[in-house]
Parts: sequence; structure tokens; C-alpha cells
Amino acid sequence: MAKQSLFETVLASTVHDMKNSLSLLMGELDNLGQKLETDSDNQQAVSSIRYESSRINQSLMQLLTLYKLENNQLSIQITEVEVADFIEDCIATHSLLAENNGIQLEVDCDDSTIWFFDQDMVGIAINNILGNSIRYTKKKLLLSVKVVDSHLIIQIDDDGQGYPESMIEDPEHFIKKVNYSTGSTGLGLFFSATIAHNHQRSGRQGSIRLTNDGLLNGGSFQISLP
Repeated sequence: MAKQSLFETVLASTVHDMKNSLSLLMGELDNLGQKLETDSDNQQAVSSIRYESSRINQSLMQLLTLYKLENNQLSIQITEVEVADFIEDCIATHSLLAENNGIQLEVDCDDSTIWFFDQDMVGIAINNILGNSIRYTKKKLLLSVKVVDSHLIIQIDDDGQGYPESMIEDPEHFIKKVNYSTGSTGLGLFFSATIAHNHQRSGRQGSIRLTNDGLLNGGSFQISLP
């Protein structure tokens, strides 16, 4: 047990160092991007590199957050959130990538919706799913919000080929069925499920759900927060 604990501590420290180095690299990419012509091939190349760097950074953030939650070094911070603004921030993070890939981003969210959740943690989860959805959708993504049975449902629909059946059956534990040949590790789903489960209120608990009968006839991801 002691050896395992030491390994986990070293791994967490290494992840933290990698994340810091990657943040510096992303900052330099931003500086380089500002010096290039907006419509140049080099600008698009920098954009692609920054996106992939951002994906790595998100994975590192998820690993570090999961470690801290497991070791009681971090807890969910519930605050009042203006959901429309939260969704707008998530969309803004991916707007350039979507534009470069010819993907249309649509939002369906009532401006008056207010909810209580950890904006940072849920934001990491949503941004990860959005990034992956942009890779697999055909032409369009829809990010919608609704309140059902005292739960806030944030839903991401695409018009792609949908999720694998094995992922739909048990999205929270798909990480155990990692398939390196497809690039699907399941980390993002595991992280989303963990964050959702840590949102609890009046005996109710958050959850995630995947289907292939979404609003755009493709894959559909839902995170439900009480």
C-alpha cells in the first residue's frame, strides 16, 4: 500500500510539472499566433497545435483533479452560476477550432437559468466532451440546457456516427475497456461521471448518460446535476 501511495504521489507531482510546462508552451503558441496572418496556413497550423496541446493539458488537469479528489485534497465548490454565460464560455473556447473544421456550433439555453454547481470542474468536463465531439461530428454540434425533475441537464448532440455500443452500455467505466487503437481511453467520461457524482443534494446525485438517438441524429452526451 505504501509503495502504491508513493507511486501515486510521484505520478501526481510529475503530472503537475508537465501541466506547468505545457502551459508555458501554449502561451508561446499564442504569442506566435498573434504574429501570423489571420488567414495563413501557418496560422491554421498553430491553431491545430494549440488545440492538441489544450487536449493534453485537459487530460493532465483531469488526472490531477481525480488524484486530489481521491486523496481529499480537493472538494467540489458549489456556487451560483448563470448557466447561459457558462455555456457561452464553453462555446468560445472551441469556436476557432470549430470554424477551422467547418463545424457549426449551436446553443439552446434560457438566459434566465440559474443553477448551483462547481463551475470549474463541470467546465473541464463539458470542454473535454465538446472537443471530442468536434473531432467526430460531421457538420454541426448542439449544446442545450434544460431542467428536468429538479436536475440541470447539459446536453451535447452531434450529427456524427454515434458512440460505440460498449461505451453507451457503461460510460462511467469505459476507461476499463481502453482501446489504444481508436484513441478512446475513456478518461473524459470517467472524469465527467466522477464530477457529476460529487454533486449531491437532498439525497439526489449527479450522473452522465450517452445515447445515439440525439437531437441531431448522432451521438448525445448528457450530464445531470441535482
